[in-house]
This record gives sequence, structure tokens and C-alpha cells, in this order.
Amino acid sequence: MKIAEVFLLEAYFDDLQSAVMDRLAQADSDDKSSISTEEFRQALASDGFLLSMNELKKSLTDMDVVTNVDDNTITPKGSIDDELTGDDMEPQVDVQAMATDQAMADVNTSLPQ
Repeated sequence: MKIAEVFLLEAYFDDLQSAVMDRLAQADSDDKSSISTEEFRQALASDGFLLSMNELKKSLTDMDVVTNVDDNTITPKGSIDDELTGDDMEPQVDVQAMATDQAMADVNTSLPQ
């Protein structure tokens, strides 16, 4: 492989990485926890990157920007699967309100009656 070809390949990979990061940022702004692999591949094709499914999966894995990629879905890093964020999670607790209530209770018990 000639030096010019190596530079061209690296420049292509850098441009592909920028396009991938842009598309993942767009998906993140839409609050999507997973992305359709085919839609993502078509979006990259519209950016000028014609990749096969295997090339896309290898590129995403090599870039280390996804936790899971298969033929159907892409799960970007930092996303939590929907099955992990279901109703069985602990409810949100207002720690400040709890501390205020406890402090007021302690003050009231220490005051002479």
C-alpha cells in the first residue's frame, strides 16, 4: 500500500468518524436509546459513506462509540436499554425535603413544651 493510499484511507476514516458522531448526536437529541441500523446506514449513505452492514458494524465497533450493534439496532454508549428503565426502578426521592423534615422534627423535639 502506498503512502498516499494510507493517508487517503485515514482521511476517509476520520471523515466517517465525524459523520458517525454527528448522526449519534442527532439521535441523542431525539432521546432515542436505540437506533435502527438500516436507517443509520442510509443516513450515512446520504452523507456520502456507502457501507455494507458488516462494514458499518465493524466501523462502529472499532470507533468504540456503541455498546451494541446488530442487524436491527444500534445502542450508543451512554444509553440505557428500555428494559432497564421500566416501572420496577426505585422511585425518585427528594433528599432535600427529607433532610428539612428531619431537621424540623429535631428542632421541635428539643424545644421546651
